[in-house]
Amino acid sequence: WYFTRDTAKYEPFMKVDPTGEKDFIPKKLKVLAKDKLGLVIQEDGVPHCPLEDAVAALELYKKHRTKWEKAMSYKMERTKAITKC
Repeated sequence: WYFTRDTAKYEPFMKVDPTGEKDFIPKKLKVLAKDKLGLVIQEDGVPHCPLEDAVAALELYKKHRTKWEKAMSYKMERTKAITKC
């Protein structure tokens, strides 16, 4: 799990759940690409392109890498501390 960087699970990319069932829910990659990168992907009426999705996800990671990796380091350290008990 510690090698995975998923835009749907990175809390700063999530939104508050309007139903209240969960604290946060993932934003769509289409929305993240537009809001964070100014990229338009997955246009309505146009066939979905997995390459565009992959590029957008990678660009999101690269732009936010420093904070993302700090968050992952914290989670890994917490996991190690919990599993030692």
